[in-house]
Amino acid sequence: MNGSTGGLIQNITTMKNTLFSKAGLGALALFALITLSFASAPGSAGDKMQNDLLIHGHHPETGLVGIPDSIRLKLDSLVQNMARVGKCRITVRVTDPKEQSFYSGYDGRQGQVISDFSQLVEIGSCSKMFTATGILQLVEQKKIGLEDKLADLLDQPELLEGLMVTDSADYLGEVRLKNLLNHTSGLPEYFLDDDELEVGIHGDSTLRFTPEQLVRMAKRLHEPQFRPGEKFKYTNTNYILLGMILEQHTGTSYQDYIRQNILSKADLDHTLFPSVENTTGRAAGHWHGAPSEIPATLAGAAGELVSTLDDMDGFIRAWGRGEFYTSPEMMQQLRTEYFKPMGGGLSYGLGVIDLFGTLGHGGQTFGFQSYMGSLPNGYSFVFAIDDASIPAWGLANRFQGALRTLK
Repeated sequence: MNGSTGGLIQNITTMKNTLFSKAGLGALALFALITLSFASAPGSAGDKMQNDLLIHGHHPETGLVGIPDSIRLKLDSLVQNMARVGKCRITVRVTDPKEQSFYSGYDGRQGQVISDFSQLVEIGSCSKMFTATGILQLVEQKKIGLEDKLADLLDQPELLEGLMVTDSADYLGEVRLKNLLNHTSGLPEYFLDDDELEVGIHGDSTLRFTPEQLVRMAKRLHEPQFRPGEKFKYTNTNYILLGMILEQHTGTSYQDYIRQNILSKADLDHTLFPSVENTTGRAAGHWHGAPSEIPATLAGAAGELVSTLDDMDGFIRAWGRGEFYTSPEMMQQLRTEYFKPMGGGLSYGLGVIDLFGTLGHGGQTFGFQSYMGSLPNGYSFVFAIDDASIPAWGLANRFQGALRTLK
């Protein structure tokens, strides 16, 4: 990570080729090739003045934080450059080991520094960490196991029938809970391969879907991708099924379980489920500059949550401290086991991405890109981009690269 820009771009190119072959919105779109995020920091006096304004764009109650000015300047410049070139809004929160936070934001459409960081935003697949946490709480309680088969965990044989039939063989019996969590199931994706077509067909935010409809959609649109356990392929269908498993084994809705066992535990009062809760006043998202909002039930347990930067950071820091589990062994397992290569040196575990040592997740909806990451040195960062066509990979990579140098 501390190598040359050429090395970074080579890593990204490798990862892009691995992840995006026929992936569409079903893949982590944040891991796309984006060279604008590697631009040099602006050097004019006007840019320096703008950076100074950005540095002081943190919440007034935080005061001056322990992040060095040189790092803050670098991160501010990156945010400003990316927002200007992408003509989008980017908002960021960085927290140090002493729980002091620094905020940065720039509106590339209006050419203005952002000072309000309280808006609700779609966090997309960052929601998968919440879903995985709920499932792994049940694993820790020994209500279900990582080696349990999907067909045994979900009592819906008619729905699952034909889901994993390929080459005249039926591999459904080989799909286990761990395969759903780390995207090694081989299940078909329910999103279309073409992003533009997907947004065009399902871009009406009032559309309603059930999890069962999404699974049937996957069966209808795509063939199984490979035999379970053979490969990694990011697939949203995995997490729709995990949401259904969570409901069957808790006797409550996916939303209620997450609210009671994760959101309430970490005081995340501004993380909401738009499928069942009022999210009036949330920030508007965009797709190539045009207003765009994903139907909440199309994302479901794979990505429906909306949240604030503060709640995103609150979650990833609580997750990193192991607050959602009763034993340190579970967090040790989450940090070290079941990771599969994603390409470009990254790997995916039990609902968590290892971004060169930074653990977290990224997300894309029809209107936003997002990321939340927790570093081994006690720093964390979260951000939101209000245009889903602007990939978040470069920004996440640069943020973790800068923060990992700090003690």
